[in-house]
Amino acid sequence: DRAGVRPILGSRSGLPPTSTRTTDAAMLATATAMIAFHVGARATRDAYFLTNFSYTTLPAMMMATSVLGVALAFASTRAFTRWGPERVVPAAFAASAGLLIVEWGVSLVSPRVAAVLVYLHYGCFGALLVSSFYSYLNERFDPRSAKRQLARITAAGTVGGLIGGLAAAQVSNVLPVTAMFPVLATFHVICAAGVLRLNTTLEVVSAPERPREGATSAPPASGVRALLATPYIGGLIALVLLVTISEGLIDLVFKGRATDVFGKGPPLLRFFAAFYTGMALLTVIVQATLSRFALEKLGPARAAAVLPASMAATAAGAIVIPGLTSVVVARGTDSVLSNSLYRGGYEVLFTPVPARDKRTIKSVVDVGASRSGDLLAAGIAQGIVLFSMPLQGTVLLAIAVVLSAAGVLVAWRLHGGYVLALARGLVSRAVHLDLSGVNDSTTRNILLQTMGAHVPARRGPDSRADDEDTAEEDAAGELLRIRDLLSRDPRRALRGLNAGPLTADFVPHAVPLLAWDEVVQPAITALREAGPPAVEPLTERLLNPDTDFAIRRRIPLVLGAIQDRRAADGLLRGLADKRFEVRYRCGRGLAHLLDLDAMLWVSPQDVFAAVLREIQSAAGVWESRSLLDRMDDEAWSPVMDEVVRDRANRSLEHVFTLLALVLPRKPLRIAFQGLHTDDHLLRATALEYLESSLPPAIRRPLWPYLEDNRPRRGEPARPTEEALDALLKSNASISLKLEELRGKGRDPGLPPG
Repeated sequence: DRAGVRPILGSRSGLPPTSTRTTDAAMLATATAMIAFHVGARATRDAYFLTNFSYTTLPAMMMATSVLGVALAFASTRAFTRWGPERVVPAAFAASAGLLIVEWGVSLVSPRVAAVLVYLHYGCFGALLVSSFYSYLNERFDPRSAKRQLARITAAGTVGGLIGGLAAAQVSNVLPVTAMFPVLATFHVICAAGVLRLNTTLEVVSAPERPREGATSAPPASGVRALLATPYIGGLIALVLLVTISEGLIDLVFKGRATDVFGKGPPLLRFFAAFYTGMALLTVIVQATLSRFALEKLGPARAAAVLPASMAATAAGAIVIPGLTSVVVARGTDSVLSNSLYRGGYEVLFTPVPARDKRTIKSVVDVGASRSGDLLAAGIAQGIVLFSMPLQGTVLLAIAVVLSAAGVLVAWRLHGGYVLALARGLVSRAVHLDLSGVNDSTTRNILLQTMGAHVPARRGPDSRADDEDTAEEDAAGELLRIRDLLSRDPRRALRGLNAGPLTADFVPHAVPLLAWDEVVQPAITALREAGPPAVEPLTERLLNPDTDFAIRRRIPLVLGAIQDRRAADGLLRGLADKRFEVRYRCGRGLAHLLDLDAMLWVSPQDVFAAVLREIQSAAGVWESRSLLDRMDDEAWSPVMDEVVRDRANRSLEHVFTLLALVLPRKPLRIAFQGLHTDDHLLRATALEYLESSLPPAIRRPLWPYLEDNRPRRGEPARPTEEALDALLKSNASISLKLEELRGKGRDPGLPPG
């Protein structure tokens, strides 16, 4: 119960405010220093290497870096699985800082050797350490806290990018390039210290299960290969490869033309520092203004496709208009979109991957596939250099155009795979999403696309015969069965229901039996077994106000058991019925239907609108509602408990049932039960959770029906996560109190509102 509900800051109960501020500062300082290193090290690596070597040697270095990077990605996967990010990440930052000091010393003796070491160092550690830090944070974020902190981490990264770029630019004005080495080492020392500080105050809330002592420390290689061989993961790998190869080819042309224009040494470092700093700022602007819009309108796969499409266009432009400026545009577009639109869509595409599998393969896909792409790009470039092909830069750009176009097609096709993979993960419970944390339309639209996927309808038996005699017999049998269903004799009606599965032809004749108490249970069973063919006629009767009320109030008991998108839509529309009992059963039917089939989902806006309609009713109507009949479907309620079954206000129960369609069910059930105790503390705990978790538009009109006196002003409400934690801890006490009340025969119903 603790997983996914603790906040990232102050997650331990009793953590003093000073500790919270210190933890906050450590997290932001780590993010700032990490991105400062990333920007500064990239400019330093490129300038220092191209000062000591010709840009024609870059392909060979890219190949060597790629091989080491792939090996390090697999090693990091094993290390994460065996020791966890909390040990590996600070050790990796510290090791990187130590290596930089060693490389600084080597540069005093052999600059060319140091240039090679620095190039390999950044290529192997740069992206891997950023990915590792975010993996570390992911296991300490619950979804709601992650959203709250993401903007701050992004802002800290922006500041870090400016610091790293400005540091490189200033050093290039007065000192040699190698003076950046101790500066970069300092950034990673800060990162290591920051993560160690976070280890003392942040708890793991969503880590995958670790192997027990004595068990294999890493998943079998065959398991990793099986995951990588799945079509969806294969599509992600293909996308990363195509994008990385195209990026590598454009980057080679960019660095070659920059070297031709600026020469070597400090001028080249100033150019790279200005370029990478400017791209970091543009990335933040695009991230803030376009990323959410792109996800909303395009979806994650198609948002990721914007990068290869833009690379194809800008690389083609660089072919048509030769020179440094056009290549700067192509490389800049790649850099900005890669870290904004593409990254946002790509990370969402990993949502369907279960947590344990994600830890196993994400580093392989993120870093391993990227380094493999670099290796292939370097191989292509090396082949062109070896064969001394004319117009080498133009050829590289042309290949990048072709590969980027292929990347667009791969990303576009990933949309269907994402929908299917996420739907399967949700159904099998291999993937867990906190739907109460889905407040932005981007994520909601993705879930709607996923959970709203159509379920193939089951076919009824084929009643057509192969010969004329059988056809006549079937026609006579169908007519006899219809007469039985329409008769007023219970025995004949039961015979008609039991004569076989109800096909689409028989369903309309069986629906009226729902009004007949003597046969209603067999009728409900038969209509449920009819499946999807029964949905349309049932929905039509449900929404028709002229239909007998006894039928309309029982139709939800049938639709709530048929796993079909149309059944959910019909029940949702039934929430607007004029009769309370119809709305009440539609709410329960929807709750049960979502339990049966996680692929069916209802819009939170529609549910909240239904809730507002209920709580805006007059108080007298609200309190006097009751049910005319009770079927054996009370277990369908997501909030009702046996102890409060006979005491609960039906209107309030209905409202909580509707809220449970889109908000976490367990805390709502506990809060609903807590409201029915006479213990002031338990009721206050339930009210506090509801006050902090319900949307304001719902909480304000509902509150008069929950308690007489609203909270006193000046008393700050506890954050939702703390209120939820207190509520969950009170669960046992609430249950005991309700049992005690039932034993005493007391009625703990709500006080009049």
